[in-house]
Amino acid sequence: MMERKMWPVWVGIFLLFACGNRTAADGETGNGRWPLPDPPAEISGIWSSRAELALLPMTGPGWREVLMDASKDTSHPDVGNQDDNTNCYVLAAAIVSERLAAAGSSDEAAAYRKKVVDAVERIVRDGQPEGSRTLAWGREIGAYAMAADLVGYRTEAFERYLKEVADGWICSARHQTLHEMTLTRPNNWGSMGLGTMCAIYAYLGDRNALRTIRDIWMTTLNGPSAEGFKYGDDLSWQADPSRPMIINPAGTAKEGLSLDGLQPEEMRRGAPFSARDIAATGYPFEALQGWIMAARILERQGMPIWEEGDRALYRAVYALQVYLTERCGPSWAFAGDDLWILEFVDRAYGSDFAKNQNVWGHGKNAGYPYVAQFSQK
Repeated sequence: MMERKMWPVWVGIFLLFACGNRTAADGETGNGRWPLPDPPAEISGIWSSRAELALLPMTGPGWREVLMDASKDTSHPDVGNQDDNTNCYVLAAAIVSERLAAAGSSDEAAAYRKKVVDAVERIVRDGQPEGSRTLAWGREIGAYAMAADLVGYRTEAFERYLKEVADGWICSARHQTLHEMTLTRPNNWGSMGLGTMCAIYAYLGDRNALRTIRDIWMTTLNGPSAEGFKYGDDLSWQADPSRPMIINPAGTAKEGLSLDGLQPEEMRRGAPFSARDIAATGYPFEALQGWIMAARILERQGMPIWEEGDRALYRAVYALQVYLTERCGPSWAFAGDDLWILEFVDRAYGSDFAKNQNVWGHGKNAGYPYVAQFSQK
């Protein structure tokens, strides 16, 4: 019995070495990217599609990273644990399944698809985790919806589950639904909620709800924020405290420090404003994980946000990766499970934040820039 359960993992390990050790002659560039192929005539799917994946090489660091994660254990998903990476491994399994299917490797593809189906059906059976928080649901559940969509898994039970996640489950800490939390918390909680709510609405095909939540969140970039968002008492990082926003407007500054692109709600959680002693904090990076997940989903649904707020997402990445890193040191540079953001942003804007870094892995809620080359600016 144990051998039967392990064989997809061994297949993955074999493919990792068989397909992943080719040289740059396969079209891979020196930084691990590849020349951009023409996209399919129609972009479909929440995170990617078989038609898109069929055009990608089964080689290079992007493929190796997703294949490695797809081969990891996904048998104990826990959507109540905000630090559980199973959600991303399941998304990786979906990507690998569809790429193998496109290559004609039907048996191997079926093994990875089974991992997706088993994990999704497990979280549906388990229902709402006792004592869990909306932050965990925002980090965790969207990836399962995207994985199910990618492999074509759809059941009434899973659709009911996603509706309950959005509007039925009550957070043990904040006594709100995920939907309610997403429309009140202008910080990493809310942005993670935004990413997962976009995935849920896209999976359910509810375009009206998707557009509504998109438009409400755009007020936090373009101002003034829609009623309902509750900013903290400390507004010292806001460019205009009378008009609080999630990302400060272009060209703003205070006491010689550029505020352009900084996220006031996240910066204040490090310390109140100081132009000299800027306390390092990881919150701005996590908030961007939710934003970038939402941006890719919305782009693929024909509701792009990359240009909103004078390219607010580009400016938010620049403020950390370039401005604060040069001014205050490497603690402000993207690292660890935040690195995947850079490649998605580079593909959207034509920038080069990623440079030669290993940006190919997962984050807390999504990731795998292996799929990111088909941007529609």
